[in-house]
Amino acid sequence: MNAAGHEAGAVVTPIQLFRLAGAAAIAGGALRALAALELLDDPVTLEWLYASIDVLLLFGLIGIYLARASRLGFLGLASFAVAVAALSFIGGPDADPFGFSTYQEGATVLAIAMVGFSIAWFRVRERPLGAPAFWFTSVVIAGALGSLPEPWPHTGIITAGLLFGVGFVGAGVDLLRGGGSSRSGSSPDATAR
Repeated sequence: MNAAGHEAGAVVTPIQLFRLAGAAAIAGGALRALAALELLDDPVTLEWLYASIDVLLLFGLIGIYLARASRLGFLGLASFAVAVAALSFIGGPDADPFGFSTYQEGATVLAIAMVGFSIAWFRVRERPLGAPAFWFTSVVIAGALGSLPEPWPHTGIITAGLLFGVGFVGAGVDLLRGGGSSRSGSSPDATAR
């Protein structure tokens, strides 16, 4: 073991893993927000973009959850597990092998899981509050505008995508700064000690 308490030759420390997860959350969130603007129309490019977003959000979500797992309780754990399953389900081509849109259903399940995750986050007053506020609001906006006549449902989807992505950017920035709340005892800095 070296002076920092890590095995000699260790490639990655817990702090580095949390920072990588933070960078993944930022990149995935930024790409999700950008994708919401519908600037691309090439189907192959869009498939690669969304596959990249899903992988980055998955890695980001793992770090975001682990940094505060000890505080989020059962609702946080259950929401995290459902969100991971949903991200795994929506990745890949938009084929409908089960007779329904796996992307559409998976995205709906992911949104619901992130609402649960946000509620768990708010319940324990975890910081920062912006990320779960953006995730929660994205679902409210999509639902509220989705019930109105066109063009409002489409506007709701665009706005929800932007807010959802911004939430991940905020949570990722928190991880890069060593976040996960110093109160939680499972922050990246506490884990590395």
